[in-house]
Amino acid sequence: MLIFAVLILMFVLYGIPQRLQQKSSAEHRLIPADAQLLMVGFANQRLVKAGPQWQLQPQSNIQVDAGQLALAWQHSQLIPVDTVPMQSRVPVAQASVQLVGETSPVIWLLYPDAESGNSQYLLQQAGQTQFYLLSASQAKQLFLLK
Repeated sequence: MLIFAVLILMFVLYGIPQRLQQKSSAEHRLIPADAQLLMVGFANQRLVKAGPQWQLQPQSNIQVDAGQLALAWQHSQLIPVDTVPMQSRVPVAQASVQLVGETSPVIWLLYPDAESGNSQYLLQQAGQTQFYLLSASQAKQLFLLK
């Protein structure tokens, strides 16, 4: 009986906090927290790391702080959303994210959220079924929308 009491006490003191920590640490990001960003390719431009600094290539007349854009891609938190799958969704923007040490890029697709008008967007990683909700300002910042 004493052995069972000790086992239950160990589970309560060790097992439950571990499970709670695992559930709370399941954050959703554009790139994994332990990954290093190498390049983000958009339709007409690329965000690349040139030495210690970030640059947009080719240069354009749109004033964008390349360093802030890189930070946004590295640290943006995503909000998962349940949505009805639709075959007729057409992305308004796409970004190809290359990480250090990875051979294939991660493709992110941006869709307008038909239910909210122009105030929100849906984001999906190519090949995945999960959608994430982005505000219009986040979408404009991350995908260089006009």
